[in-house]
Amino acid sequence: MLSLNIISFSQVLIYQFTFCLVLGSIYKNELSTKKNLKIYSSFMVLAIILNILSPRTILIPIILLYFYLSYKKPINYYLINSMIISLLTRLLSFIIIVLFLANFVTPSTFASAHGKIELALTQLVFTIIWIYFYKFFNLDRFFNKQESPMTSIFLGYIYIAFYTLILMLESFRSYVFLVVAVLLFTLLQIIFVDIIFFHERTHRKKIYQDKLAEEQIINLKVYTDQLESDQLKLRHFKHDYKNLLFSLKTVADEHDYDAMNTALNNLENYSDGYLNNLSMELYQDLNNVKNSDLKSLLISKLNIINQDKITCHFHCHNELNEIPIDDLDLITLLSTAIDNAIEFTKRQEHGEIQLDIIQEGQQLAFLINNSITNQQLHSEQEKKHLELLNISKLKKKYSNLFIQYSQNEKWFRFHVTLITKGD
Repeated sequence: MLSLNIISFSQVLIYQFTFCLVLGSIYKNELSTKKNLKIYSSFMVLAIILNILSPRTILIPIILLYFYLSYKKPINYYLINSMIISLLTRLLSFIIIVLFLANFVTPSTFASAHGKIELALTQLVFTIIWIYFYKFFNLDRFFNKQESPMTSIFLGYIYIAFYTLILMLESFRSYVFLVVAVLLFTLLQIIFVDIIFFHERTHRKKIYQDKLAEEQIINLKVYTDQLESDQLKLRHFKHDYKNLLFSLKTVADEHDYDAMNTALNNLENYSDGYLNNLSMELYQDLNNVKNSDLKSLLISKLNIINQDKITCHFHCHNELNEIPIDDLDLITLLSTAIDNAIEFTKRQEHGEIQLDIIQEGQQLAFLINNSITNQQLHSEQEKKHLELLNISKLKKKYSNLFIQYSQNEKWFRFHVTLITKGD
């Protein structure tokens, strides 16, 4: 009896270690290695104790582990996906190994105590191979999605299907044909869910693209309306400017220097008032931005800055054609950063924003600087707003992405640097 308990304990220990090994390998968090070891060790102890007391408590330690690792986020789909994959690895390894060894050993061998230990150890070897396969093909990019529950639902369905298959394997161990039929049925179910999943994903992508195209049309209309308004102002300015020049010429012919000074002041004031209200200078470098999504974003933000009467300097002296990371990730990053700058600058009496796109060699830099004042101690709040950008996640996703922010007495600087591919 004591030997049987030790073997049962060893089997549970290997199973829980397998789960922690997969989860710790594929789920990346900001905690230190030492902290992660403590967390997973505590989970294993709790899981083993509860499993020995009652096998039905298998989900309790997993739920507790989820809430402990995702205490900063309301719903962490990336962690949910990683946990389901860890559970699936354990299930699939069991099914594959049992089906493979069924041709060589008898069912009684699996039921024996030593057979269970050998099966658990074989699963551990299979798990190590799977982790290597997972990392080698960078499969994490398909599951590291925190904005949608679809991937979690898809993986959860697969887990339930295979778990049901295992229950049927245990109940109908002697019926080989039935087991094969159930396996084929499960595979058909997975294919069916795959079709639904990818259809939904394609549909969501189309909705996003349609929304993005609609926003581009709106921003382009804002841009053209502003240019038309400036064109009308230019016509009035041309007419009034000729009248002022004629008046100035008349005064000059009469050699009335006081009247000449007055006419010059009127001309200067009128010219300054006109030129300061033009948006042409603000939008002049937009022609160099060839990426339609980025151009649409800049038009939208520059228009908001102009409406909030914030002094803005935008420069992009070189043509920008290609972006070395996903357009959506960059646009989301820049959009939130610019909104952050607008939020804290519009409170100032003479707020100012500098937006620059600089290309030098293999470096592409986006500079977003906003003025600060000694009276406004909002720099710490501004840094907290930057936490919404998921900077650490983007740095892990792109090795060629570098993000820096700093401040002095006058400016808060946010710089995004991308390393482009060499020739």
